[in-house]
Amino acid sequence: MKKIMVCCGSSMITSTLAINKLKKVVSDAGISDVKFIQCKFAEVQSLVKMEHPNVIVPTGALKDSLTDSVPVVRGTCFVTGVGEKEAIDRILEILKKS
Repeated sequence: MKKIMVCCGSSMITSTLAINKLKKVVSDAGISDVKFIQCKFAEVQSLVKMEHPNVIVPTGALKDSLTDSVPVVRGTCFVTGVGEKEAIDRILEILKKS
């Protein structure tokens, strides 16, 4: 099972936007066995240790010290639309390698 952790600051609005777009992206790419983990930045460090995600998609600035070397693809683009294709390509690349 592939795991995508999507996180945001304090509320869940931007991470929900990102997850909704990513669900369609992975489905269109034919990747069916994906678990989405939605959390706040403050929860990332503990959830990384528990869930072992393949990729982390923060919708804002996330400290590298929280990610435990898990690849990070900035998800701000899922809110703004700027750079979305590049982020999607990188996420799919990471999932296919995992």
